Amino acid sequence: MPAKWIDYRGRKVLYVDVRQATSQEFVAALREADALARASPSKILYLGNIEDAAVSREVMKVIKEIVDRMGRKMLIKLAVVGVAGVKKILMDAVVSMFDRSGVPVRSFKTEPEALDWLVE
Repeated sequence: MPAKWIDYRGRKVLYVDVRQATSQEFVAALREADALARASPSKILYLGNIEDAAVSREVMKVIKEIVDRMGRKMLIKLAVVGVAGVKKILMDAVVSMFDRSGVPVRSFKTEPEALDWLVE
């Protein structure tokens, strides 16, 4: 299951693991995470690991849809692990989308660094 709730230092984090995923698997995981987030009674912390995942126009389209729907009303913070190469363009686009909503977004090299930032 690529999207699931995890507990980190007593805080609930929506964790989306799409490491080495195809773009179709990436889209499916995003939709699964979106459903989990919408079912949450409160705002959420969100961690995505995109190491070696395929990024396509469809992935970007789904990310934009989710950002437009979630934004400030659903997210506290968003952390992403595995931003390298062309994924830096993806990350810049995500940061730009969230800038409008005021949700803090950062990329990290490791999951522990990302989780520490999310719960601080």
